[in-house]
Amino acid sequence: MNATTLPLALDRRSRLYNRGGAMPSTSLRIGVTTEFHNRAGARLPEIVPDANIILLDAEGAWSADPADLDAFFFSEDLYYLPDAFGAFVELLSSSPPKWMQTASTGVDHSLFAHLLDSGAMVTNSPGVHGSTIAEYVFAYILSHAKRLPQHAANQADRAWTPLESLELAGATLGIVGYGGIGEACARLAKAFGMRTLATKRRMPDSDALDMHFSPDRLHELLAASDYVVLCCPLTDETLNLIDRDAIAAMQSHSLLINVARGRVLDHEALAVALESNAIAGAVLDVAPIEPLRPDSPLWDLPNCQITPHDSCHVDASYMRTADIFFVNLAHLNNAEPLEWVVTDIELSDPSIGDV
Repeated sequence: MNATTLPLALDRRSRLYNRGGAMPSTSLRIGVTTEFHNRAGARLPEIVPDANIILLDAEGAWSADPADLDAFFFSEDLYYLPDAFGAFVELLSSSPPKWMQTASTGVDHSLFAHLLDSGAMVTNSPGVHGSTIAEYVFAYILSHAKRLPQHAANQADRAWTPLESLELAGATLGIVGYGGIGEACARLAKAFGMRTLATKRRMPDSDALDMHFSPDRLHELLAASDYVVLCCPLTDETLNLIDRDAIAAMQSHSLLINVARGRVLDHEALAVALESNAIAGAVLDVAPIEPLRPDSPLWDLPNCQITPHDSCHVDASYMRTADIFFVNLAHLNNAEPLEWVVTDIELSDPSIGDV
């Protein structure tokens, strides 16, 4: 799906920009959540001193009529505020904002496609979550290697039972998708003395990577890895990328971690593999449909650990997304081209995407 190019998008917003790059002639109407305003809104008057700020609260109520917004920031809190999220989706059907900055890197959800089809501009936040999510990945790698759940269970039973654990030095981390998150994982892996492998369409220029694999060599990477982390975007090419055959290529002692998108991984095939101990375990921060349905067999498997898509929910990461928004908001206020503009969505059916 092709989005509007930046020059055309700016032209369609001619009422926001006077000819010759002058300042906007009317006050900008900026929409943000109440939580964002409480956490980072003090900077708004510095950047857009004359703007009209319209707030969206946790219950889905707007502080003023949100029609004809010049900008809206889809901040991280909207991911876990269903009433506010619903109110924004309702707005999209009647009066979508002219520009939306999202706190996410991925833009595979149907709301992004709707905005692009409406002629709106969408900008994302690449690279802001890398260090945060890499820490999450290694929290679970270390927990698995050092058998922390079993130690906790033994403590609860008052059992003094020494356990054999694993060393990360010399082990191999396979990274499926080598963007900002993948590279951050590789850098932590090198600090532990691990070997790093990654798939990427083009050879990356990264001193943290030991070996690059083209996407068609995915199974080779899986077979060579002790730990596998999924960091790729959801596209037509990566939909159900990790299927039964891919999981069968993994080593029986390997740990699979998904911080990408839920539909990159075939959950039915994963459940079968975990039940039969075809792989040692899985860590899932995402699901094909969120929340993960209550009847999913994965909830009950002791070798599957599930978190509610919150691997990036830390204040430092939140504020980095705010910084990206403020950079682009300053551009908007000065009638300058925006950065990190989304130009297309590589998913034929965005209805199966994720925010």
